[in-house]
Amino acid sequence: MSRMLEEFMAAGAAYPVLYRQLDALIEAAATVPAPPRAAGEPLRLLFVGYAGGGNTGADIRVAEMIRQVRAIFGRDRLEIGLVVSGEALPADLQDEVTLEVVLDYFPEFIARTIARYHGVIACDGSMFKSNLCCMLSAMMGGALGMAAVSGRLAVGYGAEAGRMEPELTEFIAGLGERPLILCRNEESRAVLEPLGLRVDGGADTAWTYRAEPAAETLRRRAALGVASGPLLVVCPMNPFWWPVRPDLAKAMALEARGEHRELHFGSVLFHPDDASIRQRYHAYLDALAGAADAWQDRHGGSVLVLGMDRVDRLACDELAGRLARRPGVIASGDAPPAALVGLLRAADLLVSSRFHAIVASMEAGVPAIGVTMDERIANLLGHGKAGRRLLRVDAPNLAGQLREAMQRAEADRVAIGQQARGAVVDHLRAMAAMGRRFAEEVRRFHPDLAVPADDADWTAWLPPLSEVQRELVARYG
Repeated sequence: MSRMLEEFMAAGAAYPVLYRQLDALIEAAATVPAPPRAAGEPLRLLFVGYAGGGNTGADIRVAEMIRQVRAIFGRDRLEIGLVVSGEALPADLQDEVTLEVVLDYFPEFIARTIARYHGVIACDGSMFKSNLCCMLSAMMGGALGMAAVSGRLAVGYGAEAGRMEPELTEFIAGLGERPLILCRNEESRAVLEPLGLRVDGGADTAWTYRAEPAAETLRRRAALGVASGPLLVVCPMNPFWWPVRPDLAKAMALEARGEHRELHFGSVLFHPDDASIRQRYHAYLDALAGAADAWQDRHGGSVLVLGMDRVDRLACDELAGRLARRPGVIASGDAPPAALVGLLRAADLLVSSRFHAIVASMEAGVPAIGVTMDERIANLLGHGKAGRRLLRVDAPNLAGQLREAMQRAEADRVAIGQQARGAVVDHLRAMAAMGRRFAEEVRRFHPDLAVPADDADWTAWLPPLSEVQRELVARYG
């Protein structure tokens, strides 16, 4: 056990100790310059986020991020490294990518790993937020800080920012203007700009992700028992299980006696649990089940319960057990991300507490209702007319509100579908602009790298688009 890890553990895995350690490593990184790179040599980029943990949204956005930077600079001009913190890594992220597997204390691991790269790209969507995991935000901030202070490229790509605890806010503000943070919405810029960070516009990167072929989706539907007729897809989670926090007592009990396994998120991080959390969680599942049963009674169609994250499997199973008719169930790990995206796009109606389930469905114009725990889905759907399809996970009479929202969404299906498809093109344009801004930042450090011409079509700054995506651009672009 390293000295830093001993200190962190002795302090009860307290975040102030982690922030202080990261600040010290950032200061020390100033003496570790980037490895030399001659003109024409590949640029080595390290992507730092949450890969391999079984989160479909995280995986598809990073896969598209890598495809985008390769499209801009050329595959042969880049060498990609990816920090991996789990074993559930889809094939999309193993395409000539060097996997940097976290095997020891993350702050020291990331400082040691960055030394081999010319730049760092922080790539998790929920980059600077406290309501999921402060430790993840701290790690990405630390990686950006170490890269920037040592004269390397340092970019947060497609970042979302929200409420942060005061100590995390202070740590992130300390990064100053050295890294560039490209935010996926204006609300995130409004959070970060007052902290003194250098920010610009951007987008999420999952918009260009391709589903598996339609014929394979049909076969998969049949195997799941939802082969024909209208399809309602529900993407649940336990929205009251967050944020995860370090808990050394639980970690020791898990190691010694196997206790608390159901609450273990990873490392020394555990989900919270008490009577209030369980009560609210069960009320949320009851509301989803009641609304899904009412929809099935109206339409006689099928319900598919789909888990976007490995930690959603329990919620999927518990929701399925509440429905009057057993639904199809599939979750991350059961099939590749492209399969889950194909099923989402096959839906006639989507009810989701997962941000990227809605993102992935919009290309097909699926009417979506967000049942949300924080600002991410609200920032995606907006607060105007689309806000009528936006519900809080703890809303009073959630079941009744859901039924009403589902009926409104079905009545407005055509208008919602057109709005969703048009929004996809808007996001593609924002993603392209983010790619152009990223290229400007890269060329500030490495001016020899060629990029698309200034007068190139805006789609040149994106990964190659699918036929459906090209049709959307032609229609709405």
